[in-house]
Amino acid sequence: AASGFGAFCGALRPPAAALAAPRPVPSVRDVPRRWRIGYAESMPYGNYAATLAAILGELERMGWTGGLTGMPYRPGQTDTAALWSWLAARAGSPILEFVPDAHATNLTPEGADALVERLRGGRGIDLMIVMGTVAGVALATDAHRVPVLAFSCTNPVAAGIVASETDTGRDHVWAHLDPRRFQRQLSIFHKTFRFRRLGIAYDDSPTGRAIASLPDIEAMAGRSGFELVERHVRAPIDHLDQYRYEVELSAAWDALSREAEAMYITYGRWPLDRFPSLVRPFLKRRVPTFSQLGPEEVERGALMSIARADMAGIGHFGAATIARVMAGEPLRHLPQVYFDTPSIAWNAATAAAIGYRIPFPALLAADSLHGVL
Repeated sequence: AASGFGAFCGALRPPAAALAAPRPVPSVRDVPRRWRIGYAESMPYGNYAATLAAILGELERMGWTGGLTGMPYRPGQTDTAALWSWLAARAGSPILEFVPDAHATNLTPEGADALVERLRGGRGIDLMIVMGTVAGVALATDAHRVPVLAFSCTNPVAAGIVASETDTGRDHVWAHLDPRRFQRQLSIFHKTFRFRRLGIAYDDSPTGRAIASLPDIEAMAGRSGFELVERHVRAPIDHLDQYRYEVELSAAWDALSREAEAMYITYGRWPLDRFPSLVRPFLKRRVPTFSQLGPEEVERGALMSIARADMAGIGHFGAATIARVMAGEPLRHLPQVYFDTPSIAWNAATAAAIGYRIPFPALLAADSLHGVL
């Protein structure tokens, strides 16, 4: 297994031709009016808060907001409500207004309908920053015309949020894309362990299959010659349905720990503090696990994932896109593809528990190492 390390290092590096050429970013002087900004997320998640904070930091650096010193964000936090309240009260800007009552989290179908109705009625929101596939699907609709910029969605094309990499399909909808992200993840995982049977569990609905990026998983299975061992777990409808979901998920993961040689843990609706107990069957049966989400789950017991060294790149990309929209550039054909070179996150305690020795060069190259006393 260790012999695959040199090969998968190459999979981390995107081809140079895929990186977009830099374009001048508009300045505040190019914006003719004040814009009222709203925010919606599928649920509280560390990656959503980190992405929002990175975008805000870049907007500050570009001079599009006043000073954001004291902004209530710390790496790893999941809450964005307090951050948004602080912005609404403190982030002075001649052209940006963070609308106090335009923050939505744990977006339910009813909440999404109410938000869409507000956008359709033109009531006080000129642009929406959206995080997550569920929120992206809910707001990427022709029922309103307010610009929607979606980030941290698993596969926006498969989810129907946008039409393709080069055309969003709607004049008022845009999404950040890293189209080969999950194929890179699986390539690294397979080159490390050479498994023949890969376990996956997901919600077998159009949105659930998109959240898991099932087309990418199936493409890699066909290309690399491994079999998928699948279990379906229906996503929770609301917080009252969470217990049923976690019981079914636990049963599915326990079954997969007996049947699969490796486990690809796709995005799910479990709180991070529940992850260590949910993942335990794989440690018990010495099954390597790869988290689709990232280092947050590696820290809590998954063996490995891809880590982003920092959020500065996506922060600049998002802030520049917001600036272009506000300066009047057509949203539909703005660049959507951005990725930076990631590194591997490892959990050394999990590796020891399953009897895997992480190659020394992999440890040296790791940006994120957990489970070390």
